[in-house]
Amino acid sequence: MFNKIDIANMVFEGVSRSISIAPKFCSKIKHKSSPCIICYSLCPAEAVTIGGPGETIKVDWDKCTGCGICVSQCPAQVFRLRHGGYRKFIDNLSRSITSRGDLVITCSDNPAYSRQTAVVDCAGIFNVVDFIVLYLHGASRITIKYGLCMECPSKNGRQILEQEIKLLEQLKTIFEDLNDLEIIYESDNICIIFPKQLPIIQPKEEEKPNPTVNRRGMFNFFKNTLQESILKSADMITVENLEDRTKIDFSHEETARRKIFLDSIMSLGRIKRLDVETNNLFNNIVIDETCVYCGMCARFCNTGALYINDERTEITFNPSKCISCRLCERACYHNKLHYKDTLNLKTFFQDNVLVSRNSERITISDMKTFDV
Repeated sequence: MFNKIDIANMVFEGVSRSISIAPKFCSKIKHKSSPCIICYSLCPAEAVTIGGPGETIKVDWDKCTGCGICVSQCPAQVFRLRHGGYRKFIDNLSRSITSRGDLVITCSDNPAYSRQTAVVDCAGIFNVVDFIVLYLHGASRITIKYGLCMECPSKNGRQILEQEIKLLEQLKTIFEDLNDLEIIYESDNICIIFPKQLPIIQPKEEEKPNPTVNRRGMFNFFKNTLQESILKSADMITVENLEDRTKIDFSHEETARRKIFLDSIMSLGRIKRLDVETNNLFNNIVIDETCVYCGMCARFCNTGALYINDERTEITFNPSKCISCRLCERACYHNKLHYKDTLNLKTFFQDNVLVSRNSERITISDMKTFDV
């Protein structure tokens, strides 16, 4: 076992050198009406400043506490651990898992740690996806200890942690393999007790862990096999040089965390129900039939979840790619697009037609709109 595994120091050694920022994926940089305020509203040090469309993101590294909340919470992954940082983060945590499947993690301001405790700067660095990945690495009991969060410079840690735990509890209602998932809330810690099982990912000493392997009852109507190993997705990091202005980029890229989530849930066995409530992980969209097919929703979609064909006769939506940034809703000038409260999981991995029209109805004015 390690003697005080300071994950935070490993990952955030020289914070500005360990976090890459990709402004072009920020919805605020893309559109003035973006509703997202996650990074600067949750930053405990108020170190993040975001400009308007075509501008850039500025971080005051002298103020930054290294809590990692911006990394864990940004849906577009504008803030990312660079140079294999996420792989290092998960690998080091995985090597703290005992033979019984216990993993104890504490924040760096909590003195109650032992030789078998992994230390992070703040509990807010965790995203619900991280807990699933650690479970698949063999952690059947994860205990996260936190200190006096409101007295800490990284004061939002417990709030973020509890928010992610609630998402995990929602997954319990969907996946059969999580039937026996139990969450225990204590005054100074939260304990996640997963069902006992053999992990499908074994932590290795070498740099790259083995790919995942299938278990019983995968989404038999979703996908037949895992497309990639879970952590391979985590290496897809773009390092950007921050300039005063950023050209608005309308390219589409699925986030690494989203890919990891999709690969992970493929290993959680059969689902218990098809109709689920929408949240940050599962989203659904509807477009009114009076849509004018301008293509703004697809143009501003970060991940390509929304797509309009070249003929402008059809708009499709793939829920598995949606990161819930809600920029499409604001980008629709005609207010024809809305988020729904429920999603049928049969449609989760599909390109679902939201609206379509006969090509004969297209007018010459339709062709004057911009290319998507």
